[in-house]
Amino acid sequence: MFSGRNSAEKRREAIEAAHLAVAEAMTAINHDDVDAARKALSEAPKTHFADVGWKVGLAGAMVDLLAGRMRSSVNKFVAVCSRLDDTSLPKDDKNYLRLYALYRTSEASKDRKAPPSLRDLVEDFRFDHTLVDPILRKDFPLKKVDPEAEAAPPPPPPPPAMEG
Repeated sequence: MFSGRNSAEKRREAIEAAHLAVAEAMTAINHDDVDAARKALSEAPKTHFADVGWKVGLAGAMVDLLAGRMRSSVNKFVAVCSRLDDTSLPKDDKNYLRLYALYRTSEASKDRKAPPSLRDLVEDFRFDHTLVDPILRKDFPLKKVDPEAEAAPPPPPPPPAMEG
């Protein structure tokens, strides 16, 4: 009776630890720190692909891409993107992640084109950006975000009220 509860709790803890490891790795990747990203991912526990294994796989592909191993990263991206339908992610999240993989590989390729194996997975789909999980958008941004970019200036103060 207690073993079922303990295993479920261990699974939940492993999933949470994997989420944290991926978040740390993606932060390091956004700062172009391959070693820190690799170290963060090495601390991620093994999880089922459908739980968060896909997320660890995407982060691993990004580490390879940043390290300059294009073929390895493309293979990992294809492996993860082709199995996203095995997860319980909503359709918009799956398509967002496929587009993310396509963007990253096309940015890293010499001719600025994504490999055909990824293009075949991503062709002819649509998604609603507002329905994509905000955590996914934070960990896997479609556009490179400069962390030191200034925030928008505050709005101007309202004009003074006319008394009269």
